[in-house]
Amino acid sequence: MTSWLSRTTPDAVDFPGTLGLFPALRTSYGDYFTRLWEPQVLPVAITELCRLRIAQLHECESELAVRTLPAVTAGLSEAKVARLEHGSGDGAFDVAESAALQYAEQFVMAPGSVTDAERRALTELLGEAGLVGLAMACAVFDGFARHQVVLGTHTVADAGAEPRVADLPGLDPAAPATPPPTDPTDPIAASPFALQPDLLASFLRLYGTLWSGGSVDHPSKEVARLRNARVTDCRFCRAVRYDQARQAGLTEDLVALIDDGFEASDLEERHKVVIRLADVFLGNPHGVTDDLRADLLDAYGPAGTVELTAGLALFMGFSKIAVSLGTIPDNLPAQIPLPTPTR
Repeated sequence: MTSWLSRTTPDAVDFPGTLGLFPALRTSYGDYFTRLWEPQVLPVAITELCRLRIAQLHECESELAVRTLPAVTAGLSEAKVARLEHGSGDGAFDVAESAALQYAEQFVMAPGSVTDAERRALTELLGEAGLVGLAMACAVFDGFARHQVVLGTHTVADAGAEPRVADLPGLDPAAPATPPPTDPTDPIAASPFALQPDLLASFLRLYGTLWSGGSVDHPSKEVARLRNARVTDCRFCRAVRYDQARQAGLTEDLVALIDDGFEASDLEERHKVVIRLADVFLGNPHGVTDDLRADLLDAYGPAGTVELTAGLALFMGFSKIAVSLGTIPDNLPAQIPLPTPTR
């Protein structure tokens, strides 16, 4: 499970090591991941089953080799886990597990295919907050499985060995004990995410860390975000414009070039590299070429490559939440200027 980044950065061997090239983001991610296992989010067995099913879909051995301690403590059996390869409709799963697993499968492969009837059924089984918690869990399970595949930390030497039981990474010691008040004018804070206040607060810290820290310039991150929005068909994400990228020179004329003809456009070469990364990440994470790896390292270095890939994990995951929950209004303006998120 040695990342190709370790050729130039010895510590970037596995998932924690690569994410550790952006230490504040690793801490914020650990906080969010840990909170996913709180009982008010979902029954922990469902959370674990969805994590493992998504890992199967991405052939992410590093995730499949682990069982989280809360799920093991809750009594999730290996016999039930073994049935995951047969899909969400297998008779080993109860009605709630099967519905959640079907949603997870749709989330990965076709988030727009989730119907109103399926959302109503999930709400009856899990509650409104539970459906939001399921979406917020699938977002990072999908995004960061792809992250591991793209960076090459997804394989293990002993894939057939007994699964390893792992504790959660832990909460951010700097996080407040209770969620702070949110700005009602913030479209994220005013969304269904508010039904999971602890997760929402953790996500806002994670997203703010991505945008306010790291080494990648704002236009490059915005190019990745907007390419994702177009591919995942999140109309809200496509309309948003963050102010710091605009101030740094990403004009609407340039934004218009983040399209299928980008290779022949006047975009900077480094921004074309970002789009190539986004397209692989979103389409076939296993399809990273040596040329793309070299271009990423030349343009952004190891830490910047990790930052962009983690950014895509978040951009994609939370675009898919909006699409799969059907929460995007029909009457959106063409552009929604917003301040760049901060920690």
